[in-house]
Amino acid sequence: MSFWTDQWRSFIRETSYLHDLGEEKISNDQFWRGYGIYDQALKHSGYPGEVLNRIISFIKSGSTLLDIGAGTGAFAIPLSHLTTATVALDPSAYHLQILTGKAREEGLTNIAIIEKEWKDARPGEINELIEMNINCRNGRFDHHENGLLEKISRPEVDYALAAYSLFDEEIEGFLARMIKIAREGTFIVFRGSPPDSLSEFAYGPRPQANYLCLYNILKDMGHQFDVMLFPRDYHLPLEMVQKQYRFSNRKAEEIADHLRDKRTVVLNLESTKKDVARRLLDFLSGVAYAQEGKIKKVALNTYIVTPYNVDIMGDLIDELENNGLYI
Repeated sequence: MSFWTDQWRSFIRETSYLHDLGEEKISNDQFWRGYGIYDQALKHSGYPGEVLNRIISFIKSGSTLLDIGAGTGAFAIPLSHLTTATVALDPSAYHLQILTGKAREEGLTNIAIIEKEWKDARPGEINELIEMNINCRNGRFDHHENGLLEKISRPEVDYALAAYSLFDEEIEGFLARMIKIAREGTFIVFRGSPPDSLSEFAYGPRPQANYLCLYNILKDMGHQFDVMLFPRDYHLPLEMVQKQYRFSNRKAEEIADHLRDKRTVVLNLESTKKDVARRLLDFLSGVAYAQEGKIKKVALNTYIVTPYNVDIMGDLIDELENNGLYI
């Protein structure tokens, strides 16, 4: 086992959401149903943004695509406007239900779904679905359950994509199957930087992995990939931030305190229910008062909370960039 493979396995066992499944004794689908704001959070963050545009520049019109860990369709939906057929594979029935709903809204009839993890997809299953979808295009979505028993040796799709879905201890096998199944190319999307300080505060120090880990594993396997880094600057409402850390032993108030520890916070309550917004404002007002800070409304449903050492007079943008955090 290489250094990079060992690092990846430690990350999967102790840090990834699969660790939470074991700790909480819940299924994959239960995890995502419990994080019901996931799709909203993606929209707020602007994901997948420029990454999607870059992948589109490589995808040939009329090609076929396998999206591993398709989730609610961040990639599968827009890319299916280019493909002849797309297979969206995901272990969460809840997410696939959202994905198919989006596809219907956009008039897409070329998406077939598989409710499985990548390691459980049988040889030939993807190809069978694609052929079925192309030959029987009638506006319905084929949900394939049993798989195809006959093993085929040729690649089954033009492109394979895995975006933040490589959660498997046996990462070499995951990647090898993914590369083998694609005729034209393979796309892997994963984080480029370490997690933020809030993650470490919420869960404590834990093993981490980023794109460099995957790159070196692929290199050890004899593959050379082009690497592209895309900066992401996005804002999430406070309630979404807190929901992300729902399995932390830290209370929501503790996480909020950490966010406000000597930092300027812009609180956007635009999408927050009125009763929840009221409770948040009451809580933050108390925190600001106790810390000798200030809370000020600067726009409709938008507030600034500042520590005692920050003056909210002057250039607001400079204050935010130099002193704080936008949530």
